[in-house]
Amino acid sequence: MDKSLQESFLNQILEKSEVSLTDDQWEVMHEFWDFLKSEVDFPAFLLTGSAGTGKTFMIRIFSQLIRKSGYKVVLLAPTGRAAKVISRRTKRPAYTIHHHIYASKDDGWGRVHFTLKKNREPKATIYIIDEASMIGAETETRGQNNLLSDLVQYVFDAEVPHKLIFVGDPVQLPPIGLNYSPGLNPYVLTRELDLNLYEGELSEVKRQHVDSGILENAIIIRDVFVLDTGEIPQLIPSRDMQLLDTPYEALDTYIGYFEEGNPDRVVFITYSNYQAMKVNQAIRHNLWHTDALLLPSDLLMVVKNNYSWGEAKEGLPFLANGEMGTVRYVHEESKETRYGLNWMDAEIEFITTGGHTTLIACKIVLDLLNNKQPQLDTAQLNLIARARQEEYIGLSAGQMREALRTDPYINALQVKYGYAITGHKAQGGQWENVIIGFEPNYSNDYKAYIRWTYTVFTRAEERLFLLNCPFIES
Repeated sequence: MDKSLQESFLNQILEKSEVSLTDDQWEVMHEFWDFLKSEVDFPAFLLTGSAGTGKTFMIRIFSQLIRKSGYKVVLLAPTGRAAKVISRRTKRPAYTIHHHIYASKDDGWGRVHFTLKKNREPKATIYIIDEASMIGAETETRGQNNLLSDLVQYVFDAEVPHKLIFVGDPVQLPPIGLNYSPGLNPYVLTRELDLNLYEGELSEVKRQHVDSGILENAIIIRDVFVLDTGEIPQLIPSRDMQLLDTPYEALDTYIGYFEEGNPDRVVFITYSNYQAMKVNQAIRHNLWHTDALLLPSDLLMVVKNNYSWGEAKEGLPFLANGEMGTVRYVHEESKETRYGLNWMDAEIEFITTGGHTTLIACKIVLDLLNNKQPQLDTAQLNLIARARQEEYIGLSAGQMREALRTDPYINALQVKYGYAITGHKAQGGQWENVIIGFEPNYSNDYKAYIRWTYTVFTRAEERLFLLNCPFIES
C-alpha cells in the first residue's frame, strides 16, 4: 500500500472520529503500516501502553484500516468480562479466546474435554487480542501447549494468510503464578513462538483524560513501579477519587451506588479471598437485612468455567470464570445436602456480550458462598463424579453416558457473591464506581503490591473510593 493511500485511509477515519493522533500514536501507526503490508511468515504486532494512552482508540483505528485493506477483523479477549468491555468501547462484537479456538467434547462420563479447532476462516483475517496481559500458561486441552501457544497455532495453522495483534498494559497484574505476562513479552513471542514481531508503545496520555484524578494517580503508581526506585507513591486526592474514613462509610458508599441487575454499577475490590468473603457478608446483611444464604436479587460471580450452562444463540455460549449474574428465582424446596456439599436450584440472569439478558436455570453449589476457598478442589469434584456414576449403575452404557453428560450435580455452577471480589477477579473489567479496601499485610513483595494497586485503580470509570490506603494522607 503506497503512502498516499495510507494517508487517505487514515484521514477518512480521523475525520469521522473527530480526533487527532498524539506523537507516539503516529509512531505506532508507522510501525503498524509496515506490519499490515508485511509478507513475512507468522506476522504479529505488539501494542503496549498504560491506562489513558489510547489503546482502545488505536484498536478502533486498526480495525477500520484492516477492513479497508481487505482483511477481516476478529476481536478476542481472555475473559467474558474483558470481551464485553472491549465490545462496548469499540462497538464491535468481541469473543473469548477460549470459545473461539477450542471445541468441547463430552467424554461420556460427565467430563468435558477440549481440542484445538482447525482454523477454517476462508478470508485473510487479522486477530486482535485485547487485555493480552491476562493470557497465562493455563490450558484445558490434553496437549502440552498453553493458551498462548494454542492461540498462535490456531491463527497461523490455516490455508489462508492470517495475522495477529496483541494489545495490553504491561504494568497490570500478570497471570497468577507468573511475574510477567507471556502475551506481552517480546522474548516469548519471538524466541519461543517464532513470531515475526512488530512493536509499538504508547506512553503519552490522551488530552481527554488529563482532568481525571483517577488516571493522574494511576500514572503516579505506574511510574513508581516502572522506575523501581523503592519509593512510596504519593497520591493526590481529587474530585473523582475520595478517601473513606471507616469500613462503615465504605459500606454505605457501596449500598448507595448499588443497582440491582446492573453488575457494572459498583464493585468492592479486596486483596484476599478471605477479605472478599467478609465484605460480601457485610454488604448482604445491610442490603437485604437477612441471613438467608441465597435470595432473589443477589449478585453472584462464577468462579469456575462451566460449559454445561449457557445460551449460545444468545451470545453466552458458556459461563466463564468471573462472569457476573443476578439471581432472579430461588427454588427453596430443592435445597439439600449430598456428597458432603449443599445444593440448590436457582435461575440466574446474565448479560451477554451483545448487552442482552438471558436467564439460566441451573443447580448451584452453596458451600463456596461463605467460604474463602476460591473453588471446589479436584478431590471434591472426583467424589461427586464417582458417587453419581454409582447411582447410574444398571443403565446401559449409552444411557449412563447421557445421564452423566447432563447430570445437574456434576455440572453444578460454582459461584461466590459478587459484591466484593479480588483484584485478580476484577482484571479485565470496568465499573462506574470502584471501592478499594486496602489490607495491612501484602506479604513482603512490595513491587507486586504496587502493581496490584495500579491494576485495581484502573478498573474505575467514573469514581474511586479508597479505604485504608497507605499511599495517601487521611
